[in-house]
Amino acid sequence: MKKISKVVILGNSIVAHPPKPEIGWTHDWGMAASCAKCDFVHILQDSVKRMNPDALVEWGSIAEFEQDYTHYDLNKASKYRDADLLIIKISENVAYSPEMEKEFIQRFDDLVDYLTPSKKTTIVIAEGFWPSPVNALLKDYAIKNKYLHVPIEDLFASDKRNAAIGLFENEGVANHPSDLGMKNIAERIWYVINPLFKPI
Repeated sequence: MKKISKVVILGNSIVAHPPKPEIGWTHDWGMAASCAKCDFVHILQDSVKRMNPDALVEWGSIAEFEQDYTHYDLNKASKYRDADLLIIKISENVAYSPEMEKEFIQRFDDLVDYLTPSKKTTIVIAEGFWPSPVNALLKDYAIKNKYLHVPIEDLFASDKRNAAIGLFENEGVANHPSDLGMKNIAERIWYVINPLFKPI
Protein backbone atom coordinates (compact mmCIF):
# COMPACT_ATOMS: atom_id res chain seq x y z
CA MET A 1 0.00 0.00 0.00
CA LYS A 2 1.45 3.35 -1.03
CA LYS A 3 1.80 6.17 1.45
CA ILE A 4 -0.80 8.91 1.05
CA SER A 5 1.19 12.15 1.12
CA LYS A 6 -0.95 14.44 -1.02
CA VAL A 7 -4.75 14.63 -0.84
CA VAL A 8 -6.88 16.79 -3.12
CA ILE A 9 -10.58 17.49 -2.45
CA LEU A 10 -12.57 19.11 -5.25
CA GLY A 11 -16.18 20.22 -5.06
CA ASN A 12 -18.25 23.36 -4.95
CA SER A 13 -19.60 25.73 -2.30
CA ILE A 14 -19.84 22.87 0.19
CA VAL A 15 -16.06 22.56 -0.10
CA ALA A 16 -15.38 26.30 -0.02
CA HIS A 17 -17.16 29.53 -0.88
CA PRO A 18 -15.80 33.07 -0.59
CA PRO A 19 -17.85 35.76 1.13
CA LYS A 20 -21.05 36.79 -0.64
CA PRO A 21 -22.79 39.26 1.70
CA GLU A 22 -25.76 39.76 -0.63
CA ILE A 23 -26.95 36.24 0.20
CA GLY A 24 -25.96 36.41 3.85
CA TRP A 25 -22.71 34.46 3.55
CA THR A 26 -19.74 36.36 5.00
CA HIS A 27 -17.12 33.64 5.48
CA ASP A 28 -14.55 31.82 3.36
CA TRP A 29 -14.98 28.11 4.02
CA GLY A 30 -17.56 25.38 3.32
CA MET A 31 -20.90 27.17 3.00
CA ALA A 32 -23.20 27.11 6.05
CA ALA A 33 -20.60 25.67 8.44
CA SER A 34 -20.31 27.83 11.55
CA CYS A 35 -16.50 27.89 11.46
CA ALA A 36 -13.66 26.82 9.19
CA LYS A 37 -12.84 23.83 11.37
CA CYS A 38 -16.49 22.77 11.17
CA ASP A 39 -16.63 22.20 7.42
CA PHE A 40 -16.10 18.69 6.09
CA VAL A 41 -12.82 19.53 4.35
CA HIS A 42 -11.14 20.72 7.56
CA ILE A 43 -12.55 17.77 9.51
CA LEU A 44 -11.10 15.41 6.90
CA GLN A 45 -7.82 17.29 6.96
CA ASP A 46 -7.56 16.73 10.71
CA SER A 47 -8.22 13.00 10.24
CA VAL A 48 -5.59 12.73 7.51
CA LYS A 49 -3.04 14.64 9.59
CA ARG A 50 -3.57 12.33 12.54
CA MET A 51 -2.54 9.41 10.32
CA ASN A 52 0.23 11.26 8.47
CA PRO A 53 1.24 14.61 10.01
CA ASP A 54 3.30 15.42 6.93
CA ALA A 55 0.48 14.93 4.45
CA LEU A 56 -0.51 17.85 2.24
CA VAL A 57 -4.26 18.41 1.93
CA GLU A 58 -5.46 20.80 -0.76
CA TRP A 59 -8.97 21.67 -1.88
CA GLY A 60 -10.79 23.87 -4.33
CA SER A 61 -14.01 24.58 -6.15
CA ILE A 62 -14.82 23.21 -9.58
CA ALA A 63 -18.36 24.57 -9.53
CA GLU A 64 -17.55 26.11 -12.89
CA PHE A 65 -17.20 22.60 -14.30
CA GLU A 66 -20.61 21.65 -12.91
CA GLN A 67 -22.24 24.69 -14.42
CA ASP A 68 -20.68 24.39 -17.89
CA TYR A 69 -18.83 21.09 -18.22
CA THR A 70 -19.10 21.27 -22.01
CA HIS A 71 -16.79 24.28 -22.24
CA TYR A 72 -14.80 23.95 -19.02
CA ASP A 73 -11.08 24.50 -19.50
CA LEU A 74 -9.44 21.58 -17.70
CA ASN A 75 -6.23 23.58 -17.34
CA LYS A 76 -7.99 25.61 -14.65
CA ALA A 77 -7.57 22.55 -12.41
CA SER A 78 -3.89 22.02 -13.26
CA LYS A 79 -2.65 22.68 -9.71
CA TYR A 80 -4.58 19.66 -8.46
CA ARG A 81 -3.01 17.03 -10.73
CA ASP A 82 -1.40 13.80 -9.62
CA ALA A 83 -2.40 13.68 -5.97
CA ASP A 84 -1.99 10.38 -4.14
CA LEU A 85 -5.68 10.59 -3.24
CA LEU A 86 -8.29 12.55 -5.20
CA ILE A 87 -11.77 13.12 -3.74
CA ILE A 88 -14.37 14.66 -6.05
CA LYS A 89 -17.68 15.65 -4.46
CA ILE A 90 -19.95 17.37 -6.93
CA SER A 91 -23.41 17.20 -8.58
CA GLU A 92 -25.30 19.94 -6.71
CA ASN A 93 -24.85 22.48 -9.51
CA VAL A 94 -25.31 20.09 -12.43
CA ALA A 95 -28.57 20.64 -14.31
CA TYR A 96 -30.03 17.20 -15.03
CA SER A 97 -31.92 15.99 -18.06
CA PRO A 98 -31.87 12.56 -19.70
CA GLU A 99 -30.21 14.14 -22.73
CA MET A 100 -27.18 15.35 -20.76
CA GLU A 101 -26.15 12.03 -19.26
CA LYS A 102 -23.73 10.83 -21.91
CA GLU A 103 -21.94 14.15 -22.40
CA PHE A 104 -21.69 14.86 -18.68
CA ILE A 105 -20.13 11.50 -17.88
CA GLN A 106 -17.74 11.80 -20.83
CA ARG A 107 -16.60 15.23 -19.65
CA PHE A 108 -16.40 14.03 -16.06
CA ASP A 109 -14.19 11.19 -17.25
CA ASP A 110 -12.07 13.73 -19.14
CA LEU A 111 -11.68 15.68 -15.90
CA VAL A 112 -10.64 12.62 -13.91
CA ASP A 113 -8.24 11.59 -16.66
CA TYR A 114 -6.71 15.07 -16.74
CA LEU A 115 -6.26 15.15 -12.97
CA THR A 116 -4.51 11.76 -12.87
CA PRO A 117 -1.92 11.72 -15.69
CA SER A 118 0.40 9.25 -13.95
CA LYS A 119 -2.52 6.86 -13.29
CA LYS A 120 -1.22 6.31 -9.75
CA THR A 121 -3.95 8.31 -7.98
CA THR A 122 -6.56 6.63 -5.80
CA ILE A 123 -9.89 8.13 -6.85
CA VAL A 124 -12.93 8.69 -4.66
CA ILE A 125 -16.28 9.79 -6.08
CA ALA A 126 -18.62 11.25 -3.45
CA GLU A 127 -22.27 12.02 -4.13
CA GLY A 128 -23.84 15.42 -3.92
CA PHE A 129 -25.61 16.43 -0.72
CA TRP A 130 -28.92 17.11 -2.43
CA PRO A 131 -30.84 14.24 -4.04
CA SER A 132 -30.42 14.26 -7.81
CA PRO A 133 -30.30 11.75 -10.68
CA VAL A 134 -26.76 13.02 -11.22
CA ASN A 135 -25.71 11.15 -8.08
CA ALA A 136 -26.79 7.87 -9.65
CA LEU A 137 -24.75 8.70 -12.75
CA LEU A 138 -21.68 9.30 -10.61
CA LYS A 139 -22.24 6.11 -8.63
CA ASP A 140 -22.53 4.05 -11.81
CA TYR A 141 -19.40 5.73 -13.16
CA ALA A 142 -17.47 4.94 -9.99
CA ILE A 143 -18.57 1.30 -10.00
CA LYS A 144 -17.76 0.88 -13.70
CA ASN A 145 -14.25 2.26 -13.22
CA LYS A 146 -13.64 0.53 -9.88
CA TYR A 147 -13.25 3.82 -8.04
CA LEU A 148 -14.22 4.26 -4.41
CA HIS A 149 -17.72 5.65 -3.93
CA VAL A 150 -19.25 7.55 -1.01
CA PRO A 151 -23.05 7.79 -0.59
CA ILE A 152 -24.15 11.15 0.78
CA GLU A 153 -27.51 12.30 -0.59
CA ASP A 154 -29.50 10.37 1.99
CA LEU A 155 -28.16 12.69 4.71
CA PHE A 156 -30.24 15.58 3.38
CA ALA A 157 -33.19 13.42 2.46
CA SER A 158 -33.47 11.55 5.75
CA ASP A 159 -32.71 14.20 8.38
CA LYS A 160 -33.07 17.92 7.76
CA ARG A 161 -30.89 18.60 10.81
CA ASN A 162 -28.03 17.87 8.43
CA ALA A 163 -28.89 21.12 6.63
CA ALA A 164 -28.56 24.65 8.02
CA ILE A 165 -32.29 25.31 7.64
CA GLY A 166 -33.37 28.16 9.89
CA LEU A 167 -29.82 29.40 10.41
CA PHE A 168 -29.69 31.56 7.29
CA GLU A 169 -32.36 33.73 5.72
CA ASN A 170 -31.30 32.82 2.19
CA GLU A 171 -32.81 29.46 1.29
CA GLY A 172 -29.91 28.49 -0.93
CA VAL A 173 -27.41 28.98 1.88
CA ALA A 174 -29.68 27.32 4.43
CA ASN A 175 -29.94 24.17 2.34
CA HIS A 176 -26.20 23.66 2.63
CA PRO A 177 -24.87 21.28 5.29
CA SER A 178 -25.07 22.36 8.91
CA ASP A 179 -22.19 21.57 11.26
CA LEU A 180 -23.85 18.20 11.85
CA GLY A 181 -24.20 17.64 8.11
CA MET A 182 -20.57 18.57 7.51
CA LYS A 183 -19.49 16.19 10.27
CA ASN A 184 -21.56 13.38 8.77
CA ILE A 185 -20.19 14.01 5.27
CA ALA A 186 -16.65 13.89 6.63
CA GLU A 187 -17.38 10.68 8.51
CA ARG A 188 -18.84 9.04 5.41
CA ILE A 189 -15.76 9.91 3.36
CA TRP A 190 -13.33 8.99 6.14
CA TYR A 191 -14.97 5.59 6.54
CA VAL A 192 -14.13 4.86 2.90
CA ILE A 193 -10.60 6.30 2.81
CA ASN A 194 -9.39 5.44 6.32
CA PRO A 195 -8.04 2.00 5.26
CA LEU A 196 -5.75 3.74 2.76
CA PHE A 197 -3.81 5.30 5.62
CA LYS A 198 -3.29 2.12 7.62
CA PRO A 199 0.08 0.32 7.48
CA ILE A 200 0.37 -2.80 5.37
